[in-house]
Amino acid sequence: MDFKKLGQQVGQLKKQAEDKLGDRAEPENLKRDAKELREILAGDGSLAEKAKQAKEEVIDRDKTAGSEKAPESESKPKDAG
Repeated sequence: MDFKKLGQQVGQLKKQAEDKLGDRAEPENLKRDAKELREILAGDGSLAEKAKQAKEEVIDRDKTAGSEKAPESESKPKDAG
């Protein structure tokens, strides 16, 4: 087994995952998302309903959070100054 080649492949996969996930690649964010998805899957309803709920709560939340983060970052310098 070529461990050097395997290490390179792992590094490439990690980089691809970080590129696709962006800020969500942070361990805290991944843990939060996984916890929310576990709670959704443990709940009542069909698989289609759970998938819709997961999309709304996890995926769409990050899209709206991205647009909400800009005003927060603008307000921080004003508070500091």
